[in-house]
Amino acid sequence: MRFLRPTLFAAALLSASTAFAQTQPEPAPAAIAEARERFNRGVALSQERNYNAAMVEFQRAYELTRNPAVLFNISATHELTGHFVEALDAMLDYERLAPAAQVSARREEINTALARLRGRIGTVVVRFQADGMEIRIDNLVRPAPEARNGLRVAAGRHRVAITAPHFVAREEEIDVAGGSTVVLSEGLTPEGAYMAVESNVDGAEVLIDGRPVATTPTTSPIPVPEGTHHVIVRRAGYTTYETDVNSVGAGARVRAQLAWADPMPRDSAARLIVQSSEPNPVTYLGDRRIASDGTDLVPPGRHTLRVEHRDFLTESRDVDLAPGRETTVSVFLQPTPSFRESYFAGRRRSLVAGGVVTGVGALVAGLGAAGFVLFNNSYGDVDARVTSMDAFLATRATPTDDQLRAFGCSPSTRVTNFDALVTCRNNADDDRAEANLQRWIAVGVGGAGLVTAIVGVVMLAGAPPSDRFERRASAGSLRLTGGLNHLGLSLTF
Repeated sequence: MRFLRPTLFAAALLSASTAFAQTQPEPAPAAIAEARERFNRGVALSQERNYNAAMVEFQRAYELTRNPAVLFNISATHELTGHFVEALDAMLDYERLAPAAQVSARREEINTALARLRGRIGTVVVRFQADGMEIRIDNLVRPAPEARNGLRVAAGRHRVAITAPHFVAREEEIDVAGGSTVVLSEGLTPEGAYMAVESNVDGAEVLIDGRPVATTPTTSPIPVPEGTHHVIVRRAGYTTYETDVNSVGAGARVRAQLAWADPMPRDSAARLIVQSSEPNPVTYLGDRRIASDGTDLVPPGRHTLRVEHRDFLTESRDVDLAPGRETTVSVFLQPTPSFRESYFAGRRRSLVAGGVVTGVGALVAGLGAAGFVLFNNSYGDVDARVTSMDAFLATRATPTDDQLRAFGCSPSTRVTNFDALVTCRNNADDDRAEANLQRWIAVGVGGAGLVTAIVGVVMLAGAPPSDRFERRASAGSLRLTGGLNHLGLSLTF
């Protein structure tokens, strides 16, 4: 394996003082010597496929010198042992800490490794919460606060154990594919009398027996006295859900389905304008499609906005809509890799075609101009001959043989020199007409070439722009706009 050669680390180790002189003290010679020995030992162990022992040596070599070059080997060894998350972190640290010239020289290798590692890492998301909750993945405690945003794990099968005080512990095995996300959304079962309340709409108020107790999505079951309870789930702009539930133990569960109010109350409704980088986007608010121009009245509050467009990646984000106001959101859509490739392939074809047409047109125009100069000179010569012959013929004199030859005519024994001059003059008139036709043909060819060149220039100018997929807005902005009957809020990203 190229990335485990000792010569690579030896070169990096010799330059350690250069790489770290500005950020930390240079390692002592003894530390460098020990690090080199441990690194070489790690290489030998790697060649013996004893990767766990090699990792220990590489880690110690890095602790001694803090030379980021060793991180490359640490990443490679982690990958060989199936620790893809640790391998990715080590490679990112190498990219961040190593000298810029070293990173630039290995850019292709780094990018390949990062893409490969990211494809072998999945995410586990825990969408519920309970006080004191502990999460273990493969018997390793993972931070519970980070679980809602996602815990990275290597692709494969994992055992997940979740515990919390006053809840029944749960343990299960999950399969996580590379690049995928596994969501654990079913909450823990409470040990006492509890009621779980779910809703298809976030931000809805939950009332039990007329008392507000939670807002969806609820993070854990709600403790209630045993017995029958009246449950209301409501949110402005939506229909209200009501039901009676008999709660005994931990089995009570409410699944509220709220729909948009019809008609939508104008005084509390919101409007959403989506300004997309691509025309005619398909816009969803939650699971409902809405017009992008703000003509639809929508419920106020927090929603998940989803913008779709053919050949572009779907853009999703949370938006907060104020009641009775208009909110503008700018969305920059990114193309799919296949569409980006086909778009720029089409641009290259347009540029090549435009260049070829322009070049051919310019060549033809040049040939036409050269032909015009040539045939115009020929026309001038013949016209001068005709003029001189006309002047001589007007004298009614008979030319001598030398005079005849001077006019470009040949004497003949069968006719007089005068008649020969008349015949020669008539032939010269034909030559003059032919030369005149040729120069006008040259003008036509040159004109056609010029028009062709202009068409080529127009094709070049009309080629698809190269910056179509570049974000032009460098920063977000916040401004007020006119709402339904008053001011509104505009968000631009």
